[in-house]
Amino acid sequence: MTENSLNIEDFKMILDNSFDEIFVVNNKGIVTYVNEACKKHYGLDPSEIIGRSIDHLLKEGYYSPALAPIVFQEKKVVTVEQVTNTGIRLVVTATPVINKYGEVEFIVMNSRDITQIEQLRQDLDKTKKLVKHYQNKVDELSQQVSYFKGYSFRDEKMKSCLEIVQRVALVSSTVLILGESGTGKNVLAMDIHKMSDRKEGPFISINAATIPENLLESELFGYCRGAFTGADKYGKVGLAELAHGGTLFLDEIGELPLGIQSKLLELIQERRFIPVGGKEHKKIDIRIIAATNRNLVQLIEEGKFREDLYYRLSVIEVDTPSLRERTEDIIPLLQFFLNKYDSIYKYSHKFDKKCLAILKNYSWPGNIREMEHLAERLVVTIPEGSILPEHLPSKFFKLPSIPLKTSILNDELLNWKNLKETSDEEAIIIRLYDVLASSYKVASSLNISQSKVTRIVRNYKQNNIANKDSTNI
Repeated sequence: MTENSLNIEDFKMILDNSFDEIFVVNNKGIVTYVNEACKKHYGLDPSEIIGRSIDHLLKEGYYSPALAPIVFQEKKVVTVEQVTNTGIRLVVTATPVINKYGEVEFIVMNSRDITQIEQLRQDLDKTKKLVKHYQNKVDELSQQVSYFKGYSFRDEKMKSCLEIVQRVALVSSTVLILGESGTGKNVLAMDIHKMSDRKEGPFISINAATIPENLLESELFGYCRGAFTGADKYGKVGLAELAHGGTLFLDEIGELPLGIQSKLLELIQERRFIPVGGKEHKKIDIRIIAATNRNLVQLIEEGKFREDLYYRLSVIEVDTPSLRERTEDIIPLLQFFLNKYDSIYKYSHKFDKKCLAILKNYSWPGNIREMEHLAERLVVTIPEGSILPEHLPSKFFKLPSIPLKTSILNDELLNWKNLKETSDEEAIIIRLYDVLASSYKVASSLNISQSKVTRIVRNYKQNNIANKDSTNI
């Protein structure tokens, strides 16, 4: 070996520093090499791709459409546009390596990110026509993933959730979607509608938590002429009626007042209702999907939710797992949202490795909604280039939760059962918060609302500050 010759490590370092992705597949459809560019494109390390079949990667939704079958069949260079699971658009040129027997030994694919290069779209028109001929082979898969905005969920809990969504979309049963705030319950409701035989009909959404109680009934069921002072002289059509032939989505159903719950029960059972100020029923053809982040069983015990309504709503329940329950999805979703807002605002960013490590270990109390808002904030406020740890908001650098001390937790839970109705209630909540360092964990342990824990902890901290100030005086 001469002084100027390159060894294998040199070649690897050169390829890993290539802006383009280099992707090599053997004649059995197995990935034999991919460089570091795959991290941005698919949210995967090279070690997670090498050794896997391209059929498996396609089935899992990491990219579409398929390209290798075209090259194996035609034995010539082919260029297509692909979309990855993180929302990146790639121009992929696949070159067959032909052996002495005239057979394809390898396929070497060069992929360039063109997410922000709109002018290249015209150059791809001819190859799109070619790909269309082969698209029928992957239509079924494309149909499945298209409803999820390009996400390719890796966690088994989320995959199971999506499988349930796909099954219930084919029937007309009432669905109740459960999950924490920000987990995407409204997205799943829309997906069910889009995959159902009502997809050509309207999708009408109403959030019970955002409409004042005195207006909620008229918004939902409409009102007749002269129903109340200030009413429109011609009356008003309610959202339930506007959903005729489609789907009515009732978000935050746990916030629905008891007085309206009885009318909703009739709507579910009979598919009919009486507008405010009316005397005759109106019949409608709708599917009802409801969602909540509240514990409806607990609300029933507290007399705040009708038990018969709960059983009518929960014919089929879909649980949406939180992000902290499915950490495998965190990095791909971060890449997806970063690419989404880079495309919207015409910027180009990437996450630094240390930054990704911090974000992966974060608890994401606001789930997917919080993640999307963070991605938009970073794209808008950070200059183009790498997003570093110092660019993240301060909340991402809070000390990790104190390890769970079982004996202390059990003692406090016992005290809670004995002293729940006494003035010591707040003291127990504060002591548990000191141990668990999480309002969510405290609320789950004591079976109370997270908002109550947050309020008590906040008041406690404010009182401490006030006491310190008075002492200084």
